[in-house]
Amino acid sequence: MYINIYSVRNRSHRSSSSSDNQSLTEGSSVSSAKGIIHRNFDIKPEGPLYCSRISNSPLDNRPLTKLSNSPSPSSQLSTRPLCKLSNSPTPSAQLSTSSHSTVSFQDSWQVTALRREVSVLKAELNQSQLNIEFLQQRERKIKERLAEQARLMMDRGMRFENVAMGGGRPTALIRRYGNLYAQSRVDTLDALDSIPELEHAHDLKSKILFSAVVLSFRSVYHTMCEIRSRIKHILQVNDERTPDPTIQELDHCITAHMKNSVDRFDLRKNLEEVLSQIWATLYDYPSLKNCDGLKHYVKDCVRLAWSLSNQCPPFVIEYEGRVFRKDLHVRFHSSNQESNHIKTYLWPTLLEGRNGPCVHKGVVVT
Repeated sequence: MYINIYSVRNRSHRSSSSSDNQSLTEGSSVSSAKGIIHRNFDIKPEGPLYCSRISNSPLDNRPLTKLSNSPSPSSQLSTRPLCKLSNSPTPSAQLSTSSHSTVSFQDSWQVTALRREVSVLKAELNQSQLNIEFLQQRERKIKERLAEQARLMMDRGMRFENVAMGGGRPTALIRRYGNLYAQSRVDTLDALDSIPELEHAHDLKSKILFSAVVLSFRSVYHTMCEIRSRIKHILQVNDERTPDPTIQELDHCITAHMKNSVDRFDLRKNLEEVLSQIWATLYDYPSLKNCDGLKHYVKDCVRLAWSLSNQCPPFVIEYEGRVFRKDLHVRFHSSNQESNHIKTYLWPTLLEGRNGPCVHKGVVVT
C-alpha cells in the first residue's frame, strides 16, 4: 500500500505548526496578562497583593493543558497560598495609623512643654519663698532695732506721739499755740483797731488778747474738774486718795475719753463765760460785743485750751514770774534788753505739766 509520505509530513508539519502557534498564542496571552497586571498594580509579580489580584482574574479559569508539565509564573501565582493577605494593612489603615502617631507626637510635645513650665514655676516659687523669708528676717531685725531705740529714748525722757491722732497730737497743738500768737493775735488786733474807742489804746488791746488766753485755760480747767467730780459723785467714789486700783482705772478712763473727744465736746458754755468776763471787765467799751474778730479769737483760744488741758500730762500756762529767764521767756522788740525785770506779759509760757519742760516760750516786756 502506497502511503504518501509527503502528505504525512505536511500534516505533521502543520499540526506541529498549529501546536506551536497555539503555544505561542497562549504564551503571548499570558505575557499580555502579566503586562496588564503590571500596568494596573505596578508591583512585583511575587508580592502578596499581586497574588490576590491574579487569583480573581479570569485568566485563572483558562485551561492550560499544554503547560501542565512546566509550571508558568501565572500558575505559580494562582496556586500560591493567600493566607497572609488577611493581615496586610490597607491604605486607610495606614492613614489612620499615621494620623494617630501624629496626634500622639503632638500630645507628647504638649506634655513636655507643660512639664517644663511646671518646673519653671516651681523654681520661681522656691525663689519667692526665699525672698519672703529674707524680708521677714529683715523686718524682725528692724523691729528689734526700733524697740531698742525707743527704749533708749524713753530712758532719756523723750515721749512718743500717735500719728493717727492728726491735729490732736501734742506737737500739732503746740504749733497751733504758736500760730495763735503769730497770726490770730495780729488779725484780732486789726479787728480791734476798727473800734474808735480802742484805736490808740495799744496796751489795752494787748491785755485783752492776753486775758482771753488766760481766761480760756481757767474756764476749761474748772469744767474738767466739774466733770470729774460729777462722775465720782454719781458712782459714790470717795474723794480721798486711796490705793484702790479701780479708782485709778476710772481716772484713766475719764482722761482717755476726754482726750479722744476734744474735737466733739460742746464748749459753748465756756465761750460765753469767757466773753461775759471780758465784757464785764471792759463795760466802758460796749462796742466790743459787736466785734466778730474778737469772738472768733476767743473761740479759738477756748478750743485750743481744752485740747491742751486734756493731754497726758496736761499742758499749762505760766504768767506769774517776774524775773526774765531765757529758757522760759522771749523779750518783745520794745523791751529793755539790759533789764531782767518783767513788766508785763504779752503771751504766756506753755509748759508740759506742772513744773514741766517749756514747749513754747512766753513773750514779755522788760
